[in-house]
Amino acid sequence: MQKEFTTLVEDATMLCKNYFTEKLLAIYLHGSIAMGDAIPYVSDLDYYIVISGEPVHKDKQWLEQTENELQQKHSIVNGVHLSVHSIIDLTKDKFARFVLKYNSMLYFGNDIVKELDNSGCEKFEPNAEMAKGRLAFAKQCFEQALNNKQPMCTGEIPTDTYYASRKYARYFVVIEGAYFLMSKNDFKSFEKGDVLNKLYKYAHEFEKELDMTCEILKAPYTAGVKHDEFLKRICPFVEWMFNMIEKS
Repeated sequence: MQKEFTTLVEDATMLCKNYFTEKLLAIYLHGSIAMGDAIPYVSDLDYYIVISGEPVHKDKQWLEQTENELQQKHSIVNGVHLSVHSIIDLTKDKFARFVLKYNSMLYFGNDIVKELDNSGCEKFEPNAEMAKGRLAFAKQCFEQALNNKQPMCTGEIPTDTYYASRKYARYFVVIEGAYFLMSKNDFKSFEKGDVLNKLYKYAHEFEKELDMTCEILKAPYTAGVKHDEFLKRICPFVEWMFNMIEKS
């Protein structure tokens, strides 16, 4: 995690510890802050809380109030998203456990996901079956982006067109690329460097699109590609990945 976001995450954790006390079991970070890939004043905080009992109405009220307080205090982020879940819910939600295991970091408490997996709970594995199982959802999200609608998978899209390109690069090249790698049994992590290096190996004909993606992820303003143009240019590549997943 980048040092610019440490104080925010520490403050959020202290507030959660004081409020949930002994009910608090674990806190996971996911999204760009967890991946060490966040942009100050542009990225948001995605914060996943696991508690021992079911959340009640006053918990949700407290979360909303706390999100607002943290946002006002820490302008370093463009949104604070605190979500609370019971361990029973997490036991039943194998996709949430998959995301927390492979695309998040444990920040506080016990690794509940690992404990549940080891206890025999049904779980997803990063393989072709997993990639194909979410393919319809992925296609729908990409279609929404192409039609200038808010995709269900991305969270809020920045109003700045160059930062929007960067967010789409993360979701539709890096993340969807990771699922493509699962279909090839060559998945290691959602880390952008690992995913992009392997995509170059499999997708020689889309080297220009991958080069553009790398430039946008590194310096979106220097790359100078607006989000609508980026989506248009990566469309053949994304559709190729979708087709390859479908055939796996």
